[in-house]
Amino acid sequence: MDANLNYNQSLIFDSIFNDDMSMKETCPFELAYWGGFGSGKSFITMLIAYHLCVKYAGAEILFTRYSYRQLMDSCESQFLALFPPHLYGYDYKKSDHELHFINGSKILYRAFDDPKKVLSNSYDGVVMCQAEELSEKHFSEVLGRLRGTKLPKRFVFTEGNPRRGWCKKRYHDNETPKDCLYIRATTYSNSENLPDGYIERMKENYPPSYIKQYLEGSWDATRTNVYDQLKEHHKIPRQPLQDHWHIIIGLDHGTRVDTSIVFMAKNEHGQIFIFDEWHKSHPTIEEIVIACNRYGYGKPIIADYSMKVADRDYGSWWKDLQAKGLNLIECVKNKSGNILLINELFYKNKLYIFNDLGYVITQHEEYSYKDTEFDDSDKFEVIKKNDHSVDAVQYGVRYLNGVDVSSPSDRFKIDTKKPTLHDYVTGRA
Repeated sequence: MDANLNYNQSLIFDSIFNDDMSMKETCPFELAYWGGFGSGKSFITMLIAYHLCVKYAGAEILFTRYSYRQLMDSCESQFLALFPPHLYGYDYKKSDHELHFINGSKILYRAFDDPKKVLSNSYDGVVMCQAEELSEKHFSEVLGRLRGTKLPKRFVFTEGNPRRGWCKKRYHDNETPKDCLYIRATTYSNSENLPDGYIERMKENYPPSYIKQYLEGSWDATRTNVYDQLKEHHKIPRQPLQDHWHIIIGLDHGTRVDTSIVFMAKNEHGQIFIFDEWHKSHPTIEEIVIACNRYGYGKPIIADYSMKVADRDYGSWWKDLQAKGLNLIECVKNKSGNILLINELFYKNKLYIFNDLGYVITQHEEYSYKDTEFDDSDKFEVIKKNDHSVDAVQYGVRYLNGVDVSSPSDRFKIDTKKPTLHDYVTGRA
């Protein structure tokens, strides 16, 4: 592969490999590459893992993240796209989430939502993807599994985006750990490898706090309020819904806390309106069905797929709600991505809440990150309290963001691509 490495990627690559692609004796035990979106963090980890597996027979390198869905959607699928199996000499064991090289080396994908699989093996090297989503305990546990003997030197590689938590304390607030190569990168540092207009679109769409954090890679731009772009002008008076608007429902089900249903509509200008709400503690199946059908039958209902699993007090809510005719669609549970999208839409004035929806407004205004700046907690996470409508909105907005809505006037638009009489006469058609 002809790889155009940026300056930071080259520093990391050169710290590991000799000219013959063997590991240097001076290779750091810990490598840390942190910074803005698109700064090339993922690519360099994959390139290093590939070359080490090719060079050293029997090596086992772990890629880990918080959940398997995140691993499959990002690390696993990206590696397969960058290094297609039929071109790069390995077999993809899809059901096992493993890549097997002809010399016996392996790349294994394991997530901490099933920690037994992470901790049931020994590794020569570990890559912790989006390590800010993990805890320091996860980091310590992984270090305990670095007992492989196939590489000349074992290593751990952390990468991610700046946030409060253990990673900020480890790499930013204190001196760099011993035998660690730490690099903080901006998105600008990888501009030559980014699509045209990538940085410009970030500047146009992201609020200032996000620009500092996710473009400039600043550790000091972090905050405790999650939706810092929700302003007073986003709470608007109730208005009539138009027939051509696309209406969907966000559903966050709780067996011991509130079940929250949020109704949303998107217009042809890309604006999303949260226009109604329903919530109840310990609702029955029938009550949920009646609430969801408030604006007609068959509306898409974007819901947490964990309802598919039977809980200890009940069977599968998902199956029972489907049996009652509800049109359930699995949500995308990417918490940080969903939060980023909603703040972006608030900033671009594309997301509004009707001002009589007190339950939704209050929960969004009070939605906060745990402040771990001055305590002993090391895990970066939102406060899971009174956030039922917040989750329902995240599910719905993520789905609606990919929906295009047509204007009623679109049916009268002239098809400019259709050949005209003049095109036929001049031989253009």
